[in-house]
Amino acid sequence: MKRDLIYLTLIIAAIAAVRVMAQPLGEAPQEIRPVRIEAGFAKTVHILFPSPVTYIDIGSTDIISGKAAGAENVVRVKAAVRDFAAETNLTVITEDGGFYTFDIRYAENPAFSTVDLAAQKPQPHGAEESSVTGIPQSAATAPEGRVLLREVGHERPATVKRLMSDIYRQNRTDVKGVHTRKYGITVEVRGIYVHNDVIYIHTQIENGTNISFEVDDRRFVVADRKLAKRTAQQRTTLEILRVCNDPAVVRGHQRQRAVFALPKLTIPNDKVLRLEIFEKDGARHQCVEISNRELLNAKIF
Repeated sequence: MKRDLIYLTLIIAAIAAVRVMAQPLGEAPQEIRPVRIEAGFAKTVHILFPSPVTYIDIGSTDIISGKAAGAENVVRVKAAVRDFAAETNLTVITEDGGFYTFDIRYAENPAFSTVDLAAQKPQPHGAEESSVTGIPQSAATAPEGRVLLREVGHERPATVKRLMSDIYRQNRTDVKGVHTRKYGITVEVRGIYVHNDVIYIHTQIENGTNISFEVDDRRFVVADRKLAKRTAQQRTTLEILRVCNDPAVVRGHQRQRAVFALPKLTIPNDKVLRLEIFEKDGARHQCVEISNRELLNAKIF
């Protein structure tokens, strides 16, 4: 009897060991290899990214880095100290969730003055330089990490960008009758969509005049539907998460479309969602109202 118990214990232990060994091992974390670039004291290196830059961090004060004036997707790098000895690093996060890391070392005459990640293409094995973009081989093939940006909620920024591009490209008309026409300008809502609690609104501006319509500002506002005289209006301005093809000007007898990404929202029946568009140096301001019913009927995209 005692011998049987010993055998039974050994059998149970062996089965447990086999189960442990049979469990699949977790995937190893992906290594994001840094791109090696050189920075000079008298020369500035510019890095072009495929999307607007939202975050920059430098490893030490031996270098200076920041977004180029007037350009959202260009980062400049320059040495703050001549002949700094220790290698330092640079980290950049872009609006679409891209995560990039660079190792920076000093060079009096950097080998490259421009690193174009926006046009990177796969290079043949062993190539030292891209003949198309003029970037180091390490920059042409380095993997890019992905970051889940907080302002898009639970949706991946890359997914938001792809959905907006698909809505713009397909150019469907899924909403009818939501428009305004004043001063020869027509603003129309062509579609309202939802995906993972992000609202997408597809709009079009048509200029039926000979004078260009230059956009100064546009905003989405939740406001009262109808107001009695001398009644204070309650307004709540919504944050626009992303925009696809945000037109700055609509020339005479032309049309421009845009897709806006907004946070999840519902409104009571006595309020409306207003898209307000203001003309720069003009008075042809536009306002189109979207009812709660239209929002609740948003199509899944």
